[in-house]
Amino acid sequence: MSDRWIDESEQLLKRLTNLSSKEKRDRLEIVNTILFALDLLERSLQGWRIWVRNLSIMSQFSLEELIDMEKTLQEQSRSFIEYDIEASKKWKDKFPQVPVIRERKPEEEDGRGEGRGIYV
Repeated sequence: MSDRWIDESEQLLKRLTNLSSKEKRDRLEIVNTILFALDLLERSLQGWRIWVRNLSIMSQFSLEELIDMEKTLQEQSRSFIEYDIEASKKWKDKFPQVPVIRERKPEEEDGRGEGRGIYV
């Protein structure tokens, strides 16, 4: 990991703190902060994927370091996915429902496709 990545990450965390600590934010500012937080997660995940897919990098870690890494990432993933599920349940009525076209029976097939259900 380069010092530049670390420095940039620290600066981005400071920016996130500044965005979220501002008093009397309006809804658009809050949405902007949420998007920025998601962008930071995405940036971090991309970095992790690059590391983990590079066997020459991963081979430098001891078994204990890999176990620690795995444990921490599993905990973080579990926590975020649990929040995702909770938020999805809590606010599911606020999101548009994606209609599913029902699957056609073979006798209904008109030759324009395989009759499988699709999302629109």
